[in-house]
Amino acid sequence: MQLKTIKAAQGVTWVRSAFRVFFRQPLAFSALFVSFAFVALLLAEFVPLIGPVLAMSLMPAATVAMMLATREALAGHTPSLKLLLAPLKDPQQRSRLLQLGAMYAAATLGLLLLLELLDGGRLEALMSTANDAAAASQALADPMLAVALLMRLFAMALLSLTFWHAPALVYWAQLKPAKAVFASVVACWRARGAFAVYGLSWFAVLLAVMLVAQFLFAALGQAQLVAQALVPVGLVFSAVLYVSVHFSFADAFALEDPPSV
Repeated sequence: MQLKTIKAAQGVTWVRSAFRVFFRQPLAFSALFVSFAFVALLLAEFVPLIGPVLAMSLMPAATVAMMLATREALAGHTPSLKLLLAPLKDPQQRSRLLQLGAMYAAATLGLLLLLELLDGGRLEALMSTANDAAAASQALADPMLAVALLMRLFAMALLSLTFWHAPALVYWAQLKPAKAVFASVVACWRARGAFAVYGLSWFAVLLAVMLVAQFLFAALGQAQLVAQALVPVGLVFSAVLYVSVHFSFADAFALEDPPSV
């Protein structure tokens, strides 16, 4: 596979194409994403100590499954739940995807520990005040809390970009995990303009949805239900984000059969 030049405006196209394809098969894509999320939740909640690590280790395979589902939808087929297991069928691919998942889990845990040290435990302190309104108000009054949140957002975004193309490169290009991560970093850096536009596009979509939801529920006199109403919206948007990975990958690397919308 060869790297291609990507214009900044493609960032908008990735988001638009992802929504377009998702709504061709909304139930199928939602079922795939919710099924993986449910398995990850079970692992994280009921497997002692290593459950969260196992859940994170499966994310590269889930990314490939959603990309396969996107290709199926582009071909006019309905993605099935069998695609969740498709990336793990071949022993070599399974081994490499799980190795990549272990690398991602280790990097995530290491980064979270580092951020915890840098922010002095402010976010953890806030989360521990869920049932104490007074303590929560005091934690929210800390002027450094916003800095801690922005730092975490920026750091996690960089981590996501580091591994962005790696699952697809392991699966389709047969690269070893470390080489796939390196190629992903190079591709994302070359397309940094497109990813900046991509991020701004998502921000605009999320802001618009939140404003519309607040307006509608306020008009109905049910403003307190906004948070609950946005939960399924968040699940849909998460699935769409995974779909968009396919388009960013197809634009970054010269594929033998690049599908089009």
